[in-house]
Amino acid sequence: GADVAGVLDAVEHQHHGARTGRDIMERPASRLDDRDHALGMLGVRQPVECPFVHLVTAYARPPQCRLEGRAPGSSFQRGRDRRGLDGNPGCEHLFDQAHAFRQREAAALPAPFEAQVPDQRKQRRGHDHPGEDSESIVRIVLTIAGSDSGGGAGIQADLKTFHQFGVFGTSAIVAVTAQNTRGVRAVYPVPPDIVEAQLAALSEDLPPAAVKTGMLATPALVQLVARALDRYRWQPYVLDPVMVASSGDRLLTPDAESVVREELLPLAAVITPNLHEAEILAGFQVRDPDTMVRAGERLLRLGAGAALITGGHLQTAVLTDVLVTPEGTRQFAHPRLETTSTHGTGCTLSAAITAGLALGRDLETAVADAVDYVFRAMEAAPGLGGGHGPLNHSVPAPPPQSPRSIPPTPAAPAPPWQ
Repeated sequence: GADVAGVLDAVEHQHHGARTGRDIMERPASRLDDRDHALGMLGVRQPVECPFVHLVTAYARPPQCRLEGRAPGSSFQRGRDRRGLDGNPGCEHLFDQAHAFRQREAAALPAPFEAQVPDQRKQRRGHDHPGEDSESIVRIVLTIAGSDSGGGAGIQADLKTFHQFGVFGTSAIVAVTAQNTRGVRAVYPVPPDIVEAQLAALSEDLPPAAVKTGMLATPALVQLVARALDRYRWQPYVLDPVMVASSGDRLLTPDAESVVREELLPLAAVITPNLHEAEILAGFQVRDPDTMVRAGERLLRLGAGAALITGGHLQTAVLTDVLVTPEGTRQFAHPRLETTSTHGTGCTLSAAITAGLALGRDLETAVADAVDYVFRAMEAAPGLGGGHGPLNHSVPAPPPQSPRSIPPTPAAPAPPWQ
């Protein structure tokens, strides 16, 4: 980028020529305008000729003025800065003239405002500073995904969710989509060098406390992101495979699907596929909670740290999401909502989990909070568009809670992959 400071310095030098930095110029202060002159003629105030005032250039030290109050009825008063008391030239300041409409002394200036600049360390990885007050640390969270022109899914949904959970969201855009609530019309993968530059920039200055991926579009981009996650050691990592949209559109090429399974899955702390995506990754039909558990176990054998199989496409009155971990399984049941506002539910869920993990919540708590947030966001959906409409991301996120407030996972036999 341009050297803004250098350009401004060159312009200043050209404008002032050979003048020195402490040069002082004089010019007449603004005279009373016509309105004040008319008031003076009516006897409200006598027009006064203002003296010269000194204007100090930006190179001189700013004046520190000492204000002196005067009794009501006094005329314009002059106050000099402290440099005048030391024998150095000072600047003169004009005070309000007291008159019939304002019989009071000149008000004292308020104390100078000192901008509070937060400690940059607290804007970085929260878990890097265990001695800091956890409430004062701003967690940074990263989403690597595609842009949704409809605003209901992808990067847009992720950033809205991050904001509601009180974390600072950053993004790396890997694809630009043309879509609305009725479907996806076009997908433009971002050139790999641009994606790589986005990730490098964030790693240098805004490293995340947690990261998620969504739509990655092509095998080359999937591989690039996998290398970046491994290189920068960004954890915990939430993998939303985003292979099939709520509208049924395929968002990932078959070649990219295999790369997700082989290269991204082993890096994930948790993967969050819907039923269709679980079928693609596990290799068999997933239609009920039992097969959801089997699919989760299959994903753990492929290398995932945990798997949350979402049940939004179940044909039952009660929908069930199944969390499978090495310690066992837990089911999250909630009633089916009769709504078409389901666009971006998977993106929102995985973003909420990512935010919870960045805030230091354990996986079960983060998942429970995310499920609750998505359900309420669907309940409050604004009903936009003529197809699968967006959620209402402005609903409050669940407050922080102790892991003990979440019912413990029932004891279960050791999973077969151990």
